Amino acid sequence: KPLVETLLEPTRIYVKEYKANKPYIKALAHITGGGIIENLPRVLPEGIRAVVDKESIRVLPIFEFMSQYVSEEEMYRAFNMGVGMVWVVEPEDVEQVLENTDGYVIGALAKGERGVELV
Repeated sequence: KPLVETLLEPTRIYVKEYKANKPYIKALAHITGGGIIENLPRVLPEGIRAVVDKESIRVLPIFEFMSQYVSEEEMYRAFNMGVGMVWVVEPEDVEQVLENTDGYVIGALAKGERGVELV
C-alpha cells in the first residue's frame, strides 16, 4: 500500500467487536498518545502489572519503517506499535474472544507494581 494511503487511513472503530465481546471484557484501554506503557496501567488494579510480549505484537510495515529512525521506547510510547485497543479478559475467555474478533494476545497480567513490562 502506498505511504500516503497508509497515513490517511481512518482510525479503526471497535464498537462491533466490543458489543460481541462485552460479557468477557474485564477492562479495556484505548491506546492513544502515551501508548501501551501509559494507557494500559490506567485500567489495572493496584498490585497488578501487565507483561507485554513485544514479539507477539503484529507490527505494521509503516511502524517497521519508522522504527529505523525512532527509538524503541518512543515507538511504544508515541506510536503504540500499531496497537489501538487492549482488552483485559479472563484466561478461560481468551479463545471465545478471539473467535469474535481479529485481535490477538499480546501478554498477560501478573502480581507486582501497577505498570507495563515489555519483554
